[in-house]
Amino acid sequence: MNENLYYLFISGLILGSGPCLTLCAPILISYAAIHRKTFKDSFFSYLVFSLCKLLGYCILGILCSLGVKLITSPLDAKYLNLIYLIIGCFIALIGITAIFYRKSSFNPVCNWIHKGNIRNVGILGLLIGLAPCLPLLGILNYIVLTSDSLSSTIGFCIVFGLGTIISPLFLMIMLSGKLSEAISKNDKLKNIIRVICGGVIIFLGGKIILQILLR
Repeated sequence: MNENLYYLFISGLILGSGPCLTLCAPILISYAAIHRKTFKDSFFSYLVFSLCKLLGYCILGILCSLGVKLITSPLDAKYLNLIYLIIGCFIALIGITAIFYRKSSFNPVCNWIHKGNIRNVGILGLLIGLAPCLPLLGILNYIVLTSDSLSSTIGFCIVFGLGTIISPLFLMIMLSGKLSEAISKNDKLKNIIRVICGGVIIFLGGKIILQILLR
């Protein structure tokens, strides 16, 4: 039991500093630069994102332990494609809203996305947690095989998720928030950063969508 906890935590550290970092870092850093005005705001955003991602891991672990053959089912590819398509669309909408949103806008979707800064990172974290990459599928498989009850499955997922939270991404987002705080009084520079970061977010969302559509 203790060995399993140790291995899962270390696996979380490795995954959080590798594949997860590659996917999440450009999106969250750009988002923090646009919307998070202080160091404290950036920290809270990262915490919400990480906890919601951890919740996604727990949901997948529970489903697998209850006999939903997410890992070996032929429906697995369709499930992943759908989740990644939703992630891509959501990310692209965040970028579009960041660049083009105006306070006078009557578009309910734009208003909902723009006003839900913390909610957006929470939704994004949950979606990413529900969209397992290949290493995460292996971890889920290991958890299902080694856990002897539903509670131990949840515990293993939490330990693994806590490992992913301790990541270089934390420092990157803090620095991004600090940069945003430093330029917050310069409207011209702030708008330039907003457009650049919004463009990065749109590109990343579009890239995910395109990869799914071309499969």
